[in-house]
Amino acid sequence: MEDDRAGASHIVRCWFEWEIDGLARKVILVVETDLPMQPDENGYEVIALDELRAAAIARSRASPGAIDRIRIVPVRY
Repeated sequence: MEDDRAGASHIVRCWFEWEIDGLARKVILVVETDLPMQPDENGYEVIALDELRAAAIARSRASPGAIDRIRIVPVRY
């Protein structure tokens, strides 16, 4: 995968989830990150989050199947 290396370094894990609504199914790429995601958190950086977003989009595009959404979540240890 050719993700943005600066953003990819902050991706801890990725997995796929399904959202099902009746007969419709949506595939979600969930990206877990160690970056602070709230502006009031210590170490919050907009540029780093933009790089993370670019890396997540690159992973989505590299996926063999269609991805309907990307969800970025904070790391859970």
